[in-house]
Amino acid sequence: MTIHQPSKTPSGKDLPSILCLHGGGTSASIFAIQTGRLRRALASHFRFVFVDAPFFCPPGPGVLPFFQGMGPYRRWISDAGGDEEGRVLPLLRKTMAEDGGDFVGLLGFSQGARLAMGLLREQQQQQKGRADVLGEFGFGVLLCGTYPPLRLSSGLPAQFETLHFDEEDEGVVGIPTVHVVGDRDPYAPKSRLLVRCSKRESRTVMEFDIRHNLPVKPADTQRLADRMVRLHRDQVEVQQKKKKANLMAKGGVKVEVRDVEVEA
Repeated sequence: MTIHQPSKTPSGKDLPSILCLHGGGTSASIFAIQTGRLRRALASHFRFVFVDAPFFCPPGPGVLPFFQGMGPYRRWISDAGGDEEGRVLPLLRKTMAEDGGDFVGLLGFSQGARLAMGLLREQQQQQKGRADVLGEFGFGVLLCGTYPPLRLSSGLPAQFETLHFDEEDEGVVGIPTVHVVGDRDPYAPKSRLLVRCSKRESRTVMEFDIRHNLPVKPADTQRLADRMVRLHRDQVEVQQKKKKANLMAKGGVKVEVRDVEVEA
């Protein structure tokens, strides 16, 4: 099942889309509930598209009893191993095509954060001809992520799986990321390893007094929401500069490029 939100504000403005990737042993419906506070804080900035993972599994840690009866529960990793490339990428590509939205970012929780980082890595490798890229996401938000990033293409380097890598190595993600780490999360060591998969200059790390869940305090939620809005603004500015530079490179033709409005 895929959950789509309205694509416009009440005033008729088109909203950019964020692809939402749930954690292992949950579902799109559960993740929609878990992100309720964050989505309300960003209701005038983004729409959120939730998609179910392709592989069935038992409920994940902490899912019961609160989400009892909300199965089937799913995950992004196959028991057999190696099926992710053939099942996950086509599923996400189909979801995005059918939705038709302008996907600008990724939002992943736990195992979904592993997938989000893997997708950003795929995107970064596109220029080297090594990856079957899904889209051109401007940023990724990785909530209580685990480790390592999912390796979706066999042609990508495998250094993350060994832990023996430098943060400037090939494959370390330079696309802007926000990493949310829970101070009381038993998976926090893995979240911090995932942080190392992003370049220092392009990552933001936010540590909150939480366990393996999204921020609960209104101030924490707003801080995360504000950062996401800022990342999108930066993305729009970069796109505008590239467009102007490309136009100038094509013979210096005078063409007006109107700024894209991004609400504060």
